[in-house]
Amino acid sequence: MASEDFIPNEEGQDLKVPLPKEWDLAALKTMPVTLYSGKTSPPSCKLRLLLKYYEVPFTVKNGKKPGSAYQKFPVLDIGDRQINDSFIIAKSLAPILQGRPYTPEELEIEREMTFGLMVAGEMRTAGSCKELCACGALLGGKIGCFLRCCSCALCCFAPGIIGKNQQLKSVQGYGDMLRDHLGSNQFLGGGDKPSALDLSVFGMLQPFARIGAAWIEDLLGPHGDALSQWYDRMEGATSHIDIFKA
Repeated sequence: MASEDFIPNEEGQDLKVPLPKEWDLAALKTMPVTLYSGKTSPPSCKLRLLLKYYEVPFTVKNGKKPGSAYQKFPVLDIGDRQINDSFIIAKSLAPILQGRPYTPEELEIEREMTFGLMVAGEMRTAGSCKELCACGALLGGKIGCFLRCCSCALCCFAPGIIGKNQQLKSVQGYGDMLRDHLGSNQFLGGGDKPSALDLSVFGMLQPFARIGAAWIEDLLGPHGDALSQWYDRMEGATSHIDIFKA
């Protein structure tokens, strides 16, 4: 249960009671942290990468949080505080994990990647029988088996359901947005190592990359492209982390 003075946020809604300013990475590592997530869920993957990269001990529980009015995942519990929506979770964790909040420009990239690129990518993957089948294999279990068996039927109508009533850019358009933000820097955060934004974007891409989604190449561009080189650097910086392993 959430604390009486800390009411969980709705999707897309900022925290009504911000996390304490004195919370830093050292403090977070001493707190009970639980992530309710899905193995192949892109927003869940980005949060698992964030927590693992910064070596925050946490418990993973598959699926929705029992007893919560919020019936989606991911959900992050820090002590008795429940945070919903991966965009708000990443925004709230950034000051704790990297020692500074997102800049306005970084926050806009986080928003566009969460509510734009992720949806556009899901639409592309949902329209591919091959990619849906691979997703089922990665997911495993009964649901994964069902997805593999029904992939050819699902790809006929699933893209229209996912992208219904949404104004989305092309995958290439989101790639250009990332390139513009990256500029001549090595990482999206502008430093010499991955920032919270780098990890969030890269983590979100990982389930698609793992299943061989064709649109990843459209996003990153040819070998030698600035965004493709960023991706290679992120692979090197996170090679010790497996977000699909408990």
